Amino acid sequence: MTGVILLAAGESARLGQPKQLVEWKGKPLLRHAAETAINSGIGPLMVVLGAVDQPCRDCLSDLDLTVIHNPEWKQGMGSSIAAGMNAARDLPVDGVVIMLCDQPLVTSELLRELVSASGGHPIVHASFKGQAGPPVWFSREYFGRLGALSGNAGAKAVILNEPNRIPIDFPDAEWDVDTLGDLAALDAKASPD
Repeated sequence: MTGVILLAAGESARLGQPKQLVEWKGKPLLRHAAETAINSGIGPLMVVLGAVDQPCRDCLSDLDLTVIHNPEWKQGMGSSIAAGMNAARDLPVDGVVIMLCDQPLVTSELLRELVSASGGHPIVHASFKGQAGPPVWFSREYFGRLGALSGNAGAKAVILNEPNRIPIDFPDAEWDVDTLGDLAALDAKASPD
């Protein structure tokens, strides 16, 4: 079984409003990501919150997931990864997928593909334009290392230092929402359902 850690603790400084609650296709980005994870069926979902805790909890209240509050969210993404990983240690899982709340083009199919490609490999990650990025599957052997992250350092160095990592080509992984311009570009790219 695989756990899913959805990172949604930041304050969205560049966007100027909580990106977790920005609507895309009629749903907050956070809810869209949570439903994608749940619909993948790969395992239990843990959502790491911080800056905008209660409004995010409210938008997820009817979904089957566990909320983890990261009191150190101001320190950066590393602290949120650590909070999620430390919760995942208590679950009977062989690995976890770490995903972000601001990549609305990530699909349930991609999450399943990351897990199915993992057989014997320690890391499987999305790849776009030759770059490694989220979402990423990590085997249990990485739980301690990821649980020790802090500050603004994410998991990229961990990924790049693993020679046996497996990339999964997913060009849409480059689309994330950091500015209103990014949201407009996403709207232009994605056709309505």
